Amino acid sequence: MTGVNSSNESERRQRRIFYLSKHFGHPLGGVRIAYHHVAVLNRHGFDAAMLLVDGMKDNFFDTNVPVARLSPEHVIRPTDIYVIPEPWKYCLQRFAEFPVRRLVFCQNHFYLYHGLEDRWSFDDYGVHQVFCCSEVIAQYLQDIFDLKDVPIIHNGIDHDVFRPAPAKKRQIAYMPRKMKVESIFIRETFRRRHPQYADVPWVQITNRTEAQVGGILGESAVFMALGRIEGFGLPPLEAMASGCIVVGFTGDGGRSYATAENGLWCTPEDWMGTADALAQALGDFDRDGGRCWVEAGRVTADQYTLDRMEREIVAFWEAEVRR
Repeated sequence: MTGVNSSNESERRQRRIFYLSKHFGHPLGGVRIAYHHVAVLNRHGFDAAMLLVDGMKDNFFDTNVPVARLSPEHVIRPTDIYVIPEPWKYCLQRFAEFPVRRLVFCQNHFYLYHGLEDRWSFDDYGVHQVFCCSEVIAQYLQDIFDLKDVPIIHNGIDHDVFRPAPAKKRQIAYMPRKMKVESIFIRETFRRRHPQYADVPWVQITNRTEAQVGGILGESAVFMALGRIEGFGLPPLEAMASGCIVVGFTGDGGRSYATAENGLWCTPEDWMGTADALAQALGDFDRDGGRCWVEAGRVTADQYTLDRMEREIVAFWEAEVRR
């Protein structure tokens, strides 16, 4: 969904929208999502930009969006809307001093208390609205903070980037960033417990562009999901869209989409069970390409489209700029 409704364009451009971010030195799904929000908003006539606290733009994502820098020269207007990541205590404190509209975009409930620290709730920072990206986060915010209205903008994946290659390779793709020690332990336990698969390559995905990740997943038979303390967890969904058999952990946030049919989901710290699940996945791949797992994963991934994400972004912000 693209384009601008001319009748609403003037209203949309009356207020500036800034998503705060910075350069982390490696690709992060949450940063990618923020960039995507800003790209969508600009396509629909909103005055939106990334506001970088360190002045360095990430180069891992193939999106061209307006960028501003948080510096002494940055002029704050009363009509501005600032979107602050949930763990950023300093920015929550500083922007509480200005007569602007303050929103928190919570992409990971596990990091909430880094931002709140000694505060009881975001009300103490004068935050006007908290929105999020998954049912798991929304439920936590409702249960613990008694928030009645927690809008969800569901993440979408680019199905042109994440799709099966013409032929799959008998290999296991994995992203070890959040479970570096565990990934080695699982791999070596698996090789010794199931020596018939000891020669199956493990392809590490680290510091790759989105297109490169899509290429690796597209040609891999199995994806080892190593999510931990996740608010949502994009990689397993991207792997499903890429035709991988998914094995591993939801990281909590993945409960938004994980089912008994679309992945061999493992109990955290059940290392033997995880090794056995990997062996089952490879056995199923050797037998029929893991057809049942792959098909169920595709059906799940098809629900998380960029079109749906775009519709939800626009609907949320159309209401927000009128407040």
